[in-house]
Amino acid sequence: MNKTILHWSYLNFKDVPMDLFLYEDLEEVYLKENFISVIPKWLLNITTLKFIHLAGNNLSELPVDIYMLENLEFLDVSNNELKELPPTLGLLLNLQQLNVSGNQLTELPVELSGLRNLEHLNIGKNQFRRLPVQLSECVRLNELNVSDNEALVHIPERISNLPMLQSLAADRCALVYLPAALSKFMNHVRIFHNTAINYIPMVYERFYQNFYDNRQRNTPVAVHRKGLFWVRELETGTRLLLPVGTRTVFPVPSVENRVSLYDDCLHALQTLNRFTPVYENVAMHRLLPEPYISSHINNGPIARCTNSTCSRCLYTSYYFMVVKRRGSTSKQLFTCNFCTNRCGLLWLTSNDKKYYQLAWRVSDDDDDDEEEHMASSK
Repeated sequence: MNKTILHWSYLNFKDVPMDLFLYEDLEEVYLKENFISVIPKWLLNITTLKFIHLAGNNLSELPVDIYMLENLEFLDVSNNELKELPPTLGLLLNLQQLNVSGNQLTELPVELSGLRNLEHLNIGKNQFRRLPVQLSECVRLNELNVSDNEALVHIPERISNLPMLQSLAADRCALVYLPAALSKFMNHVRIFHNTAINYIPMVYERFYQNFYDNRQRNTPVAVHRKGLFWVRELETGTRLLLPVGTRTVFPVPSVENRVSLYDDCLHALQTLNRFTPVYENVAMHRLLPEPYISSHINNGPIARCTNSTCSRCLYTSYYFMVVKRRGSTSKQLFTCNFCTNRCGLLWLTSNDKKYYQLAWRVSDDDDDDEEEHMASSK
């Protein structure tokens, strides 16, 4: 039979029908909302398949030999019972869209870094606590959905800064701060329903609406202090957790050219990383004198300069500002990151009618007592 597309959804199949073999040059098959529990090995021999839709079935695993579907471009196995994904999924070199949402997954295999043609990835409604930084090697990723992973506390900056990323959804997770190293081409963001977040990096400001304001519903999250950097905004006494990797922040206005040579070296490594994944070079990491250097190389840039005409990548030291909108009913705090004092002053001059600065200071462990006192007095 000559038919390249089959629509066999909602037919109460318990198994994939072997009648599929009767169709020559089969490219697309829709089998969603059935009762299929296993992908049979014989299906993997239909190498002409480019599109498989198996959402809403009873799959508990994907076959290890799934890489045999060498022409596969679209795979939807959402709303099944998957608990893990085979590493061989990373060998589907032509895969462009992958949807594994609505399963019971806790980890992604690092081998997914081989999906260099992947454009859309949906891993929402699972049980992820972390994402592998190797996802940053999926350089064509255009749309990423990680929403409704209630234990996910952090999106690696390398992932949020993917060169072609335009859409990011991370609603209803447990994020403790938003990644400030956001792709310059982002045009769609759904990330504000994370109740532990108490400030918004300015890079998200154009996506933010007052109805996202959740400051009355902030949920305290126990965050391990070691290696983290906090500041306290002095108008309300709010403590702000800055991106992982921050070592020093300077006020605006301040002394010019205080960003270190160390950051310039990290910037050079990031440029080199465009051609080869430097952060995965095990030999280099063994030679580094301090472990925190490895961490900074792995993390990559933690922010971009808020001055849109600059947008330089920032790593460990930067100029920092906390602002509010003038005349707004929202009390939402926004933060700005700058590569130099000059960029900070230029941005402030251009936006003085819309925002005003708030004073802040670096926070330390002694602030815990102050925060408890302020909370009890409210």
